[in-house]
Amino acid sequence: MKRSTPILLVIVLLFSISIPAPSRAQATNSPTADREGRWREDLKLFASEFPARHKDFKKLYSQPDFDNKMVALQKDIRTLSDSEIALRLMRLVASANVGHTTVYLPEMKLGFWPTALTLKWYSDGLAVVGAAPIYREALGMRVLQIGSMTPEQLLVEVAPYISHENDTWLREQSPAYFRNVEILKHVGAIGEDGRIKLTLAKPEGETFTLVTGPAGPDMKQVSMFDALPIPATLYRKHRDSYYWYEYLADSRALYIQYNKCANDPKLSFKDFAADLFNFADTHRVDRVIIDLRFNGGGNSTVISPLTNGLKDRKELKSRVFVLIGRATFSSAQLNAVELRRNLRATLMGEPTGEKLHSYGDVRIIRLPNSGLNVQYCTNYFRMIKDSDPSALEPDVRVAMTLKDVLAGRDPVLEAALNKQFTNKPLQPIR
Repeated sequence: MKRSTPILLVIVLLFSISIPAPSRAQATNSPTADREGRWREDLKLFASEFPARHKDFKKLYSQPDFDNKMVALQKDIRTLSDSEIALRLMRLVASANVGHTTVYLPEMKLGFWPTALTLKWYSDGLAVVGAAPIYREALGMRVLQIGSMTPEQLLVEVAPYISHENDTWLREQSPAYFRNVEILKHVGAIGEDGRIKLTLAKPEGETFTLVTGPAGPDMKQVSMFDALPIPATLYRKHRDSYYWYEYLADSRALYIQYNKCANDPKLSFKDFAADLFNFADTHRVDRVIIDLRFNGGGNSTVISPLTNGLKDRKELKSRVFVLIGRATFSSAQLNAVELRRNLRATLMGEPTGEKLHSYGDVRIIRLPNSGLNVQYCTNYFRMIKDSDPSALEPDVRVAMTLKDVLAGRDPVLEAALNKQFTNKPLQPIR
């Protein structure tokens, strides 16, 4: 959810709702139920529904240019592969530079096959964080080259296909595209045989090459956190949980990780907050740390019991730190803004993945024959009055490097635990 104004209560969310569309059975029974006909049905649906439903469509897209591209795409169906048609749609939708407005990247269909590696950007470069067991030697390595391109060169090539509003979100999303064989072929990083040669660097600096290709549908991966001797880190303790907390007795800090702006079916956030404050009221708590670094959004009002509880406790509300990062998006970003505004919380970490003024309240158009999901926005939200920054900037910027991760360090949490309190007013969010 997002706020429509800085004062009104937020009621916006990213839950996906499909619009009515012909079913696959209906499409298959139509007279044009061949490949070309099925694509024509999908493209016609998209060309009709997407402009009609997206908020401010004519501000974000040139209607003549949009129409011309759709006519050209219809004309080229016979000469394009399924993946090329999908990529043309992805590029067209992403051209608005709206993070929430996107064609979801297909996986293992329409010719899109991932490799057996999972990649992630850190502040000091791209790294291999997951791999099929046969490639486990690559885990924890920095990526120097993928095919014929460096990661930075490849980032430029895939950027037009990724819906993003800032470089932070582009880097957060791009590893999924870097590991897709069809996309690597499309941008010219690898050849048509689908073989991917990677140049990797070990932590000591030694380089070596690895050749991989498309992963099979049942190929499992192992995480570098499971395969390597990486010391346990607090932020990874319950990453699959919607929310959890832990008291750090040595620093008398209450650490709260909020990973999803939604109510856990097993424990409502209201009950979670009640338990948390029962604990806080019977223990000495010198600081509260709310970790939003892994929260991609949802319903922004869910956090209200925590925010209201902190407001009611003078001894806590002036000692709040909020951790943010590149995966902090949508409603989670809004929560960070409101904690900063209402509790004077200090934001620590890295810039978020979205502009402060942005489109949201999304819905889904599902193209029935191809199965492509097109996400569009139905509302626009302004967070502040006078400017339009590209991201929510932290008050204290702290980067996370691959070296930190491999050493089991969390410099962002460390900074929050060591930050001295001050009565100096925080600068307003601009």
